[in-house]
Amino acid sequence: MPLTKSSSKPAFVSNLKAELAAGKPRDQSLAIAYSVKRKNRADGGAVHVGPIQSVVAGRTDHLPLDVPAGAYVIPADVVSGLGQGNTSSGHVILSRMFPEERADGGSVPIMAAGGEHVISPGAIRRKFGELNHGHKILDKWVVNQRKKTVNTLKKLPGPARN
Repeated sequence: MPLTKSSSKPAFVSNLKAELAAGKPRDQSLAIAYSVKRKNRADGGAVHVGPIQSVVAGRTDHLPLDVPAGAYVIPADVVSGLGQGNTSSGHVILSRMFPEERADGGSVPIMAAGGEHVISPGAIRRKFGELNHGHKILDKWVVNQRKKTVNTLKKLPGPARN
């Protein structure tokens, strides 16, 4: 099956599935799908905004992405905490809070983790006015969300014993 020549998320997933279905190891399949994505991005493809989805979950920054200059990346643990342990639900909440907006201008290469969420500079400006001010507010919000998640986890019963 030929690979899709696009830097979009659906094309990446399609390419990854095609390589896995062809019997290639996971790491090789990821490398091929990312290579196609990077090449097409270099040819004028879009930068990433919104949920970062990966076959490997958060806490490991291994996904090379280009994000808009001035974007804010919400960490995977905060995204999951917003969804009460469900990362997909956390992405839905963040997408409602900060609707995806394509950015004009430059991009910045980053290494990201699955489960993180990229907020565009335009969405930050629309919500908070000025970009640096918005980043400071989001920094405080992330810390606060982590505290809430820790407090919730402390209230839960421990694991069941057999």
